[in-house]
Amino acid sequence: MIEQGWIKLHRKMLDNPVVWKDSDHLSVWIYLLLNATHKDMDVLFKSKRITLKPGQLITGRKSIASQLSISDSKVKRVLLAFESDQQIDRQRSNQNRLITILNWCEYQQNDQQNDQQVTSKRPASDQQVTTNKNVKNDKNERMKENIYSDYTENPNLLKALKDFEIMRNSMKNGKFTDQAKKLLLTELNKLADTDEKKIAILEQSIFNGWKGVFPLKQGQAQKNGFDNFEKRTYDTASLKEKLLKKGRGEL
Repeated sequence: MIEQGWIKLHRKMLDNPVVWKDSDHLSVWIYLLLNATHKDMDVLFKSKRITLKPGQLITGRKSIASQLSISDSKVKRVLLAFESDQQIDRQRSNQNRLITILNWCEYQQNDQQNDQQVTSKRPASDQQVTTNKNVKNDKNERMKENIYSDYTENPNLLKALKDFEIMRNSMKNGKFTDQAKKLLLTELNKLADTDEKKIAILEQSIFNGWKGVFPLKQGQAQKNGFDNFEKRTYDTASLKEKLLKKGRGEL
C-alpha cells in the first residue's frame, strides 16, 4: 500500500553520477523514494513479522520493471549499482527484497530536525563514526554474497563458486577481490551455457589449483556427462593397412 504525502528531492542528488546515469536509474531511484515507508509499519518478510523503519520498502525486480516499463535485467543492474554506491542495502527472500535507503533520514527529515542537527554540531560524532563503520562492514560482507546470489540461485553453483573463492584465497598472493569475482562470472558465461558445465569448470580449476577458469578438458567433460565436445575419429581401413605393413617390416 502506497502512503499518502510527499517526499523531498535534495539538490545534492544532482551531484550523484549513479542516480543521474540515465533515465532508468533516475526512475528506479524515484520509485524507491516514493514507495519507502515514512513511519514504522508491521509487515511479513521471509514468513516472519517485522517492522519496517522509515526509508525501507519491500518490493521485487519484476514489480519495479512492470510499473516502470523497464526490463527486469536493467532493473537488476540499476539496483546493484545503487548498492555498490552505498545508496541502498538489500536483504533477499525467495519472492521479494527488503530495501533500505541508507541516507533516508539525512534527506527526508523535517526542517526543524535539520536545524537541530546544525546547532548541535554532532556532539556524539565519535560514536556516529563507529556506528557507520560497523554498518559499512556488515554491508560489505553482504555485498560479497550479493555478487554470487545476483548471478545465480542454483545452490550447487553457488557452492562451487564459494569453494573456488576459498581455494583462491588460500593461494599465495591470491586475494580474490570483488572485481576478480565479476571477471570470473563473465568468463564462466563465455565458457559455458548451463549451470552444470559451469560447476564442472569450477571443479576442474579447484582440482588443479588454477587461479582462473578454462575450457573443460575432454576427460573432464566425459566425466560430467557432457558430449558436446570434439571427438577424435579414425580411418579404420588406413589404420589396418599401417598395422599390416608394420607386421611385414615395411614400416
